[in-house]
Amino acid sequence: MFRKLLALIVLAVAVWLGARYFAHRGEIKATLVVHEAGSLRTGDPVVENDETIGRVTKITQLDGEDAVVIRLDRAHRRSVVTDSLFSVENRRVVVSNTFAVGKPIDDGAVLRVKDDRFSRWLAKHADSVKPLIEKVKRAADEKLDAIDGELASASAKVPDWKREGQGAFEKNVAALQKKIEKTEKDLERSKRFEDAEQLRKRFERWLKEVGR
Repeated sequence: MFRKLLALIVLAVAVWLGARYFAHRGEIKATLVVHEAGSLRTGDPVVENDETIGRVTKITQLDGEDAVVIRLDRAHRRSVVTDSLFSVENRRVVVSNTFAVGKPIDDGAVLRVKDDRFSRWLAKHADSVKPLIEKVKRAADEKLDAIDGELASASAKVPDWKREGQGAFEKNVAALQKKIEKTEKDLERSKRFEDAEQLRKRFERWLKEVGR
């Protein structure tokens, strides 16, 4: 009798764990370390652009600060990136990605929320400068698109450059490299470091291919 009861308990636990796994599969958990969580409570929403993207699941203490554990749902698992800004407002964790250029966080990430005056201002007033930031981002995207066109056009011209001689080939490649480096610096000034790195790697791959 005891063995049957134990087997039923084990089965029930396994079913419960399995149900929890499927219910939360694809979600992302992260811990936000903040100076003061204020009135924030378990179950309060995590929002971005006034849309709920997750919930607070736990609030604990960590080295004299508050550790706020959040869970992002499947559809918004990429809505928090490594350099997102956060603020706690009216029992909500507000995520701001207006200035963010980082990559989506990994499951289990621990993020120390920036608490200096400037970061707090940016987190709360990002919407007021968002149009300007979007304009800068669009300009950077246009430059990236233009570079893609430049590389495609240059690939078609490489055979002609090589027929003209090594000097002509090197001169044209050097001119293209100068444009790449300028775009790379523009991206870095826009805080798009990852895009700048990808552009550099893309050009290095292109250079290796055409140099064969």
